[in-house]
Amino acid sequence: MSTEPAYAGWIGFSKNRFEALTDGIFGIAMTLLVVGLSVPAVATITGTVEIEETLSSLFPDFVHYCIAFLILHGMWVSHHALSQKMEYIDRRFLDLNSLLLLSVAIIPFSTSFAGDFPESPVAAMVLEVNLLAVGGFLLAQWTYVASNTDLLRPGIHQNGLSPGMRLAAVIPVLSFLGIAAALLGSAWSTGIYLLVPAAIFVIKRLSQIKENEDCQVLV
Repeated sequence: MSTEPAYAGWIGFSKNRFEALTDGIFGIAMTLLVVGLSVPAVATITGTVEIEETLSSLFPDFVHYCIAFLILHGMWVSHHALSQKMEYIDRRFLDLNSLLLLSVAIIPFSTSFAGDFPESPVAAMVLEVNLLAVGGFLLAQWTYVASNTDLLRPGIHQNGLSPGMRLAAVIPVLSFLGIAAALLGSAWSTGIYLLVPAAIFVIKRLSQIKENEDCQVLV
């Protein structure tokens, strides 16, 4: 008797391999972000004033490092949450995951570029477009799984993906706003990502209120 899953889209290897590849690329990208925090040669620093100027010049790099690291962390958590709801992966989902990882791997470059040219709206837009791609592909994965419920584990329903889909939409929406601000000439348009915690809080709060209302209707 065949032990293969009945799902027709099964592609022949376990979910663990795709999760390991995803975790590895996210981890490498998050580690490489620190490379953008390059310290000038010691020979050019001769006193306290130079040290203070060096720290001041590194501030944009540090801000962009924190933004990129925390966003990647949040996206990894979101990706992990989606994976835990899935029983199988198919070819199209794997293709979407490859595009996601392609975008994630470029994040260290776009983050360093934005930090090196803090007064340039174009440099800010490079990072924002990159984050838009990462967030967009992650949202596409959530949407794809919601439309292909055969991929889900037993007991997981389509409406159970709605909160995750709303949270996955935060970065694409903020990226669009950041790109619009950069096109208007704002060099610090990447500051829009500082709104991520507030956006997540509001979405979770609204989801909780809706869940409570649904429970009251059932009662």
